Amino acid sequence: MKHSLGFVCACLGATAIACGDDRDQNDTTVGSSISLSTSASTTSPGTDSSDSAETMSSDSIGKLDVGAGPDSSGSGDIDECESLDEYSGIGLQPADIIVVVDNSGSMDYEAALVQNYLNQFSSQIFLANIDAHVVIISSYPDDTGVCIDPPLGSGGCPLTDNNPPLFTHINDAVGSNDALQKLIARHADWAPVMRGTASKHIIIVTDDESDLDAADFQAMWAALDPSYVPYQLHAIAATADPIFACLAQPPHQCCAISAAVGNVYMDLCGATGGVFGDLCLQEFQPIFDQVAMQVIQGSTLACEYTIPPVPDGESFDPTQVNVEFFDGNDVSLLDLGYVDDFAGCAGVSNGWYYDDPATPTTILLCPQTCDAVQGFPAMSRVSVQFGCATVPAG
Repeated sequence: MKHSLGFVCACLGATAIACGDDRDQNDTTVGSSISLSTSASTTSPGTDSSDSAETMSSDSIGKLDVGAGPDSSGSGDIDECESLDEYSGIGLQPADIIVVVDNSGSMDYEAALVQNYLNQFSSQIFLANIDAHVVIISSYPDDTGVCIDPPLGSGGCPLTDNNPPLFTHINDAVGSNDALQKLIARHADWAPVMRGTASKHIIIVTDDESDLDAADFQAMWAALDPSYVPYQLHAIAATADPIFACLAQPPHQCCAISAAVGNVYMDLCGATGGVFGDLCLQEFQPIFDQVAMQVIQGSTLACEYTIPPVPDGESFDPTQVNVEFFDGNDVSLLDLGYVDDFAGCAGVSNGWYYDDPATPTTILLCPQTCDAVQGFPAMSRVSVQFGCATVPAG
């Protein structure tokens, strides 16, 4: 009989639904960064080569409406500002996923399972039209490390597989008890591929316990960057002490497999609504399947928008841009203003900012604004207006 491994720590059932997140985890009808183009038949530029906008139909992509023409009401009046309007397309919030693999000597078989299933896991997420960045912290496979083949990896195994921003391999041996410490310590190496509006997921694979307790990790993780919270931690760890497991009659499934019970990982799973799987069952595919489903179900409306190419004869001035949200009847939904950066979001009710104020390529919504737009209908409209002085957030 094949066992079903994964379960959600904070739930009674085996359904992969986040228990520690207040957002609607089942809303997968709208989202993805909205790419704007000059023609409905032209492929929209995305944030990177894996952007899910490539799968949008031409009907979901807006047109550039620039120049002295009638306004959208059809009254014949001239708009004060040149504007670009785009209806939200079908797609989902991007996801940033960090996998940390215990490279201790007892993990050789488990490392091979991670290596086998990571491509399948990531493929499920990409096929769901989610723009995912995957990071792995692990040594290469000289002993108990991993190397990921294409399409996620670059094709250089067993020596290299780095393929950023889609896949980043941080070559560092993870010990039995320091998976969480390694995650924090290597922040500078994985931070460049993180995105402020992407959902955050951590997957730990180990047969041992953590030397860092759950509360300390929670505090250290939140201190790295405010955009990393909320997050979900998923774990594949042991559920029984090896000695007691072997003394049990009949012997428990953890006998000769576990090094220690992963209590810290169970606690973090429960606190963040993540998926926990029993390492001792040695069947990883059902666990990765449940984590993939949780990533997919937890994605909602994206909160970043790619600035479109400037038409011939026009110029782009980042100090003369304004952002508005409307419902399907052109009723304004939010009063949005500009803030200098992510930190400026804390002092306003609703706002937006550039990824880089000097050379902007993307407009990002402040976290509280992002939360507010999650319930907007699929035909809500983001209007990016050019030609008038940018209005600061109040």
